[in-house]
Amino acid sequence: MKNRILFLATMLLAVSSFFLSSCKDDEPKTTKVHGTITLENADKWAAWQDSGVVEVTIFPAFSLDPAAGWGVVPDNFYGPGVPGGTYAIGAPYNAQDPVVLTYKAGQTKYDYEIEVEPGTYSALAIGFRNNSVTDPSLKTASLGVYWDKETTVSHGIVIKADVGGGNIVTFFDYPAPATIDIKAGENKELNFAADFGFVEQWYQ
Repeated sequence: MKNRILFLATMLLAVSSFFLSSCKDDEPKTTKVHGTITLENADKWAAWQDSGVVEVTIFPAFSLDPAAGWGVVPDNFYGPGVPGGTYAIGAPYNAQDPVVLTYKAGQTKYDYEIEVEPGTYSALAIGFRNNSVTDPSLKTASLGVYWDKETTVSHGIVIKADVGGGNIVTFFDYPAPATIDIKAGENKELNFAADFGFVEQWYQ
């Protein structure tokens, strides 16, 4: 009788373990992007740390209609004679909950992690949001974007302007961000470089 009870208890434990492990396997896995950003001219952040925040954001798929994401905007999109460029035309996917980095003296590598839904994303970027700038098109300086070259900085933007008489001048000309495809349950590592010194050009 004692052996029979021991046998039944063992079987019940084995069955419970099976169902628990099965349920665990059926639980949805978190989909995320993560990695390390290597920040050039990180020492310059010290002078700006009270002026704004450094955020890591990811942008939804690029679309002109409705306007969303980060990509190539054609000439005349915003009106006749208005030159196009490459930049963000919509809010980041994680605009309500961006990854905010904290300045640490002497640190040049910063880790980030963003939970996302499976899908296509047009840009992964790090930017400095200046508290004193009210113009939304100028508020954030793009310190760097992920563009498949881990150790080389691209700010991901092409900015042009008509300086008069149809004379178009290109102020910034950098390779576009890489499009990112991420599957359900994927934990994608994306490392890239950025340059804090760009704030001195953007806000001049």
